[in-house]
Amino acid sequence: MIPVEVTGISISPPYQGYVVILKEKDGEQWLPIFIGATEAHTISLLLQGLKYVRPLTYDLFHNLLNAANGRVNRVEVTELKENTFYALVYIDTVDGERQVDARPSDAIALALKTEAPIFVSPDVFTEAGMKGEVVQTETSIPTTEDRLLELNRQLKEAVEKEEYEVAAKLRDEIKNLEKVKDEEQENPS
Repeated sequence: MIPVEVTGISISPPYQGYVVILKEKDGEQWLPIFIGATEAHTISLLLQGLKYVRPLTYDLFHNLLNAANGRVNRVEVTELKENTFYALVYIDTVDGERQVDARPSDAIALALKTEAPIFVSPDVFTEAGMKGEVVQTETSIPTTEDRLLELNRQLKEAVEKEEYEVAAKLRDEIKNLEKVKDEEQENPS
């Protein structure tokens, strides 16, 4: 396995999606992995050292592990099948080390939260990796403001479609994100 670090989040204009960039620590290889907007925002918050007022999923998982005296040993991006990346999270438990299947974006967020090392399979690098300088088109970590605009657009759409349960969840996420935005303004980096 090849040790990597998260070098950032990039916007991929042709697909209007986000890419998390994993760069080999002692080399020139790098791996772009497409992720959703929510996952991009989560990882960008972790990279910036920010957090939501209420725990997110990776916070919950981290807190549960701590309560059970477990810890994340490492995260591995293990396979690429039919354009889908696969990852494993290795956890120390009272019964020994266990591995848990995870989406790479969730595994990466958890690794950042717990400061666990991240690795990529050499086969994955061979199949999907790049060499040389990391190419980041329109380098951009999605801002809280960008995420708020997108959530408000989704909320309006949900209300128009009378999807009130979805709208309520979006409203709650918007409220949490507005608190984060207020904290960012009070404590600029």
